Amino acid sequence: MVVVFHTRREFGYFGLAEHLALTQAVSLFFVLSGYILAHTHRTITSRSDLYIFYIKRLGRIWPLHLIGAAAAAWLIHYEGGSVGSSAAILNVLLHAWSPDIATYFSLNGVSWSLSDEAFFYAVFPLLIWRVNATWAVKLAGTILVTAAMLVAFENMGRPLMLWSAYISPITRLSEFMMGIAAYQLRGTLRNAIEGGWRASAFEIGAVLIAVSAIWAADLRVVSDLPFPLSKPVAIWLSNCGAGVLFALLIAVFALEDGGLSRLLQARLLIYLGEISFALYVVHQLVLRFAEDHGYMAQSYPVAAKAALYWLAAIAVAAAAHHLIEIPVQRLVLSRLAIRRGVVV
Repeated sequence: MVVVFHTRREFGYFGLAEHLALTQAVSLFFVLSGYILAHTHRTITSRSDLYIFYIKRLGRIWPLHLIGAAAAAWLIHYEGGSVGSSAAILNVLLHAWSPDIATYFSLNGVSWSLSDEAFFYAVFPLLIWRVNATWAVKLAGTILVTAAMLVAFENMGRPLMLWSAYISPITRLSEFMMGIAAYQLRGTLRNAIEGGWRASAFEIGAVLIAVSAIWAADLRVVSDLPFPLSKPVAIWLSNCGAGVLFALLIAVFALEDGGLSRLLQARLLIYLGEISFALYVVHQLVLRFAEDHGYMAQSYPVAAKAALYWLAAIAVAAAAHHLIEIPVQRLVLSRLAIRRGVVV
């Protein structure tokens, strides 16, 4: 959805992208991240566990982020621009903490979300601590913090309101916590669905609800509500408001009891899922490269341009996955195994 949103001006997608709040995909990413980490790191009870967790997480996002930032810096230089020193320094995954729009969207524009994700990783050990007994309190607390951020910046300029409602790691932490909370409710949900045709019905229903939310959260729809909303709340609702419904969607599909979830186990779809993070990191860079070199100005049909762009973006993502992601992850795991004297 993010790729479609960022290329809607070039390809149009039959106007579909103009009527859906596709930026909600970042919320889906944050919720999914919380759910997956709650599954893979259910307990962190020792310094060794903590060390392993942080090294694995850094190995997950840091290498591709650095490559993406370097590629973006090269493109900016090619375009005749320059990178500010503060933006370069903060791009060590701290740039989303700056309310300056030129900083949090600097270099590889999508990487502000990786800065948010780095913060989520930093506090995850606290969120997962005694999570069975505390998840509801932690979820309520993070939602209150989100609400406080929306209120605190209500009368600020639009860049500050955008930062407080959409970019700030503090604001977005509640979506990550929704994923952790959804994982804690998996047993209850499984008992309620009980497999069979009901599982497929729940999956279809969860998809329809999520798609409806993405449509309803479009800023034009939100702006036409019969009751007034503050600007930060409207920005948050149109970009992040579907988080709780994404938590439901993820929790239902994670059970893998229905027909739709079984379809998603096709080898091609699994592979696309494996390279999806790399695609997220490189897709804007591929588009900028194509624009800088005149490829988007060619007189090809729009459909042909879109097809060529998607093929190029997927090819670059696949290369980044196999040449950067996988080798780094293998290196991290081998180092951890040597340090512990066991296979991690």
